[in-house]
Amino acid sequence: MSCIAAASFPSVARLLATAGLAIAVLVAGALEAQPTADSSARRRIQPLPAIGSSPESGFQYGATVLTVWTQAASQRARPSLLTASILRSVKAQTRISIDAERWSANNARRIAGNFVWQKFPLPYYGIGDTASEFGEQIYTPRGIELGASVQQRMFGAWYATAGVRHIDQSITPDTIGDLRLGVLPGSQGARVTEAIVGLIADSRDHILAPTSGNLLTLNVTRAATGALSDFTYTRWRVDARRYQSLSGEHVLAGQLLMLGVQGTAPFDQLALVGGGDIMRGYTRGRYRDRWMLAAQAEYRTPVRRRLGAVAFAGAGVVAPTAGDLFTDRVLLPSYGVGGRFQLDARQRSAVRVDYGRGRDGATGLYIGFNQAF
Repeated sequence: MSCIAAASFPSVARLLATAGLAIAVLVAGALEAQPTADSSARRRIQPLPAIGSSPESGFQYGATVLTVWTQAASQRARPSLLTASILRSVKAQTRISIDAERWSANNARRIAGNFVWQKFPLPYYGIGDTASEFGEQIYTPRGIELGASVQQRMFGAWYATAGVRHIDQSITPDTIGDLRLGVLPGSQGARVTEAIVGLIADSRDHILAPTSGNLLTLNVTRAATGALSDFTYTRWRVDARRYQSLSGEHVLAGQLLMLGVQGTAPFDQLALVGGGDIMRGYTRGRYRDRWMLAAQAEYRTPVRRRLGAVAFAGAGVVAPTAGDLFTDRVLLPSYGVGGRFQLDARQRSAVRVDYGRGRDGATGLYIGFNQAF
C-alpha cells in the first residue's frame, strides 16, 4: 500500500511532480480566460482573510485568493474561477487547496481541476444508522487529492462528462477502536485512482447563485486494484437540483441526492452524512454506509443591500443496499437558518454562515463561500 507517511523517495517525487503539474494546468486554464479588450470583460482578484467552521474542524482561519474572470459579453460564457486557500483549524488541522474551472464560449465546454493537501484529524463513529456518538474514534488522514474533469455539450443543456480523481494518503488512528485494529478497508491509508463518466443537464442561469433552472448529474465512478489503486469498487451518484424564482430576488432551491458504493471501498469513501453542503447539522461522517438518500429545500431572501438570509430543511437515510433505503430506516432530519454577505453583485459571490441542527441534539456551524448548493 502506497501511503505518504511511509513513501519512498521515488514515490514522493512522483507525487510532488503530479501535484506541480496539476497546479500548472489549473493556473494555465484560468489564465487562458483573461479578459479581452471588450469593456464587458472583467477580472477580479480578491485576497481575503479566510475563516470557516464545521462540527468536525471547529473554527478555521487562514487566507484565500478568489479570482473571477468574466469573459466578453460576445462570448456568452459563464465566469471562470480560481480559488487558492490555506486553512488551519483550532483542532490542529491543516488544508491547502487550489480549485479552478473554465467555461468556453457559449458554455460549450467546462474544464475543471483541483489539488488538495491536508492533515486533518476526523471522527469515525461506525457504519450504519445506529452508530452511537459514544463510539467516536479519531483518526488523522494525511496526503493529497488531485482531480480533473471535462464537460462537453452534446445538445441543448445536456453535457457528457469524464474525469479522474487520485487520492494518496496515510491514516493514523488516534484512539483505540476498529481503525487501530485495522479491520476496516483503508484503515491504514490508501492509494485510489477513480475514473469518472457521466451525463449532466444544466440549465441554471448562474453557477454561484442560481435563481432559476435545473441541474441533473448522473455519474458512475470506477476504481480497480492495480490501476494505481489498492481497492476495487464502483460508486453511483444521482444529484438533482431545482431553482425557482418566487418574486424579485426571493428564491426556492431544492436538491435530491443519492449515493451508492458497490465493491470494497475504503471506509472514508463510503456515502457520508453531514457537511456544509447537504445534511447540515451533522459532523461529516457522523453516519456512513454503502448507500445514502437525502433531500433538502432552501428559501433564500434578500435582507438589506448586500445582506441575505436563508432557511433550510431536509432529511436523509443510509443503508447497506439500495433496496434497504426504502425500508424502515432511521430518519435523519436536518434544518436551520443562515446568512449571506455578497462580495460581488455582478458575480454573485458571497460569504455564507449557516447553523444547522439534526437528530439527537446534533448541531453544526458552517462558514464558507457561496451557496450550499
